[in-house]
Amino acid sequence: MSDNTLSSPVSRRTLVKGGLGGLVVGLFLNEGTGLPRALDAVLPGSSSASALGSGTQVNTWLHIGTDETVTLTVGASEMGQGSFSTLAQVLAEELYVDYDLVSVVQGQPSLVSPAPIGCSISTVGSSVTRSNFWKMRDAAAIAREMLVSAAMTRHGDTVRANYTVSNGVIRHTSGTTYTYGTVAEAAARLTPPASAPLVPDAEFRYIGKTVKRKDLPAKVNGSAVFGLDVRLPGMVYAIVKHSPSFGGTLKVLPATPTGMLRVVPLKVWTGTGRGLEADGNVNAVAVVGPDTWTTWQATKRLSVSWNPPVGVSTLNSAQFTANSRALLTGGTPYVSGGANPPGTVYTVEGNASDAARALSGAAKRVDAVYSLPYVAHATMEVLNCTVDYVPGVKCDIYAPTQGGKTTHSLAVAMTGLAPSAVRVNTTMLGGGLGRKWEQDFVSQAIQVAMAIGKPVKLMWPREEDFAHDQYRPAALIAAKAGLDANNNVVGWSYRVVSQSLGQQRGSTLGPTGDGQGHEGASHLPYALGTVSTEFVSDTARIPVGYWRSVGASLNTFAVECQIDELATLAGEDPYLFRRNRISDPRWLAVLDAVAQASNWSSPAPSGRARGIAIGAAFNSVVAQVVEAHINTTTSSTGVVTKTIAVDRVWVAIDSYLAVNPGQVEHQIIGGVIHGINAALYGRQTFSAGAAQSNNFRNNRMIRPKEAPMVTVVRVPNPAQLDRTKTIGGVGELGVPTLVPALANAYFRLTGTRQRSLPFYPTSTMSGL
Repeated sequence: MSDNTLSSPVSRRTLVKGGLGGLVVGLFLNEGTGLPRALDAVLPGSSSASALGSGTQVNTWLHIGTDETVTLTVGASEMGQGSFSTLAQVLAEELYVDYDLVSVVQGQPSLVSPAPIGCSISTVGSSVTRSNFWKMRDAAAIAREMLVSAAMTRHGDTVRANYTVSNGVIRHTSGTTYTYGTVAEAAARLTPPASAPLVPDAEFRYIGKTVKRKDLPAKVNGSAVFGLDVRLPGMVYAIVKHSPSFGGTLKVLPATPTGMLRVVPLKVWTGTGRGLEADGNVNAVAVVGPDTWTTWQATKRLSVSWNPPVGVSTLNSAQFTANSRALLTGGTPYVSGGANPPGTVYTVEGNASDAARALSGAAKRVDAVYSLPYVAHATMEVLNCTVDYVPGVKCDIYAPTQGGKTTHSLAVAMTGLAPSAVRVNTTMLGGGLGRKWEQDFVSQAIQVAMAIGKPVKLMWPREEDFAHDQYRPAALIAAKAGLDANNNVVGWSYRVVSQSLGQQRGSTLGPTGDGQGHEGASHLPYALGTVSTEFVSDTARIPVGYWRSVGASLNTFAVECQIDELATLAGEDPYLFRRNRISDPRWLAVLDAVAQASNWSSPAPSGRARGIAIGAAFNSVVAQVVEAHINTTTSSTGVVTKTIAVDRVWVAIDSYLAVNPGQVEHQIIGGVIHGINAALYGRQTFSAGAAQSNNFRNNRMIRPKEAPMVTVVRVPNPAQLDRTKTIGGVGELGVPTLVPALANAYFRLTGTRQRSLPFYPTSTMSGL
């Protein structure tokens, strides 16, 4: 079967279901029963698909109404990455309808097991578009052919070649036309075909084209509903206050402040505990009041007594670093079937002894230790969740969540309600960055709602958001590499010490450890001689979580700085040094593209220097060149400060396919800014288990006037798509290679290697 047809047929009964007033196409992995239930219009300014009856809910589906409406319901979260729009493009392409006429509504999660294709999507890992591209094409193509079949039956001519489709209209060679709406109900009664031909690549109107995003008009005119916008009749407000120290527990429940309704103790719900925040601990309270402001002020004034965690004096950044440093050379080897607690050494590839022997014979070598701190997510919209709970009846949740299905499962477990009595309404997200995949804030909102007996909106003030994050893990990395007399790399030894996200979430690690921990460091396409890569699970118990690009943001910094140091040791141009040692053709093409775009072979403008780096994550390859200069300022007291300023950034990316090239560019630019903030300023430190940075004033971000000009070039989409090829992600790819490229530019400006991040850990946002 050719690449333009469905190669893995989906069960006919589960692919297409008849609905009220039109055709509904649902996407399932396996057999399911019943009809999807559409999301009701429960939020101000929101849209709704038609009510389609009760039964199994499908998270992503197509509804074609008799009124010519085309509605796509998407179960992923829209947090600015544009997934709603790219999926709508794919749908419009295969249906032969105008993209502007496709409406997209937010779907609800399903607890069907196995999970339906394209629904109950966890919006993480830059995966929404790449994981659903072909599934969406297949479903839309099958729907189109069912509509044509209905028209054929009505017209009385069953020769498919006598019909064409354009802009939602089916035309017979006689000139008779049938709109989708007029045949939708008849199509819904047909048995769907096992497959349908896809639109030929040469005829694409939308795939590979930049189109306007579906979510932007509502964000511009103010009608978009974010979590903080939700208002329900009779709603009250809850503000969270945690123990200052991670692992601390409530000693005495404080009295309810005057004017407030109640102070509710909050425990770490089973499955939401991370690190020191153990399941069952009462680690926070929520003050419940009549409005946001007065409740927030009452919470600030609330005096709470806490029990400190065991060993509180050792829960500080200096001790964490000392423990990690000891693991750079120590640790206990992994044992198959053993407990393998934190402190275990996992061999990812190669053998440490072999690499050490190869390095001992090197003519020249670089031994370096790279250090990266904990970093907060700092999303613009703080954590919040609204819950309307009626005992034994319902639990309606309104949340800016990246994991709607997990939220649904959590609510069922906490309330004891049947899954059908729990509704998760995913709002738009004011940034997610991985933090809103977690469920701690959702569990707190449900606890308050169950205690108070009223609809409640729970919010974390910004200080709580910074001080009780689930941070990007810190990492300490020992990298050793050597060259022979001809500047060939003869040995490469790499050990990363970092907390395991999987282990903190109850996963049992296999012999190679946590893949997130060594992402970006293993199986590199460089000629590195004898290689050893190890991951050591750190013993620190700070809560850590998924952060934009996760392990790749840690390891690409160390790997690409080390490669740059080798280039300097060899006396070679950093670009050519990489090019002469890379074997992967995708990496070579991307490296060449960024070098050409940045005019690498020509000198940088006077006073500036360039750095280069390349890496891969989420099936995409990205290279960046950063051009920067040293900015010198003198304070009113005569203190001279020199800091690096980023002038220009060039990015080349190969994601195999860009459904919306403009959106790819926007996501990369956002990642570049995110990477600059992390490289220059991002850091969280701890003393007695308490986070020391609690707001933007001491967690600096670059200002608009400091933002560089960013140029993005893409390896073009292939002329003919191949569904056996893996599509790459984009949303997180601007971050990992920015940081080493910046550090490598800094070396060319100053002659000093920046092996520890951030560059300026004590910088503040003056005026905040």
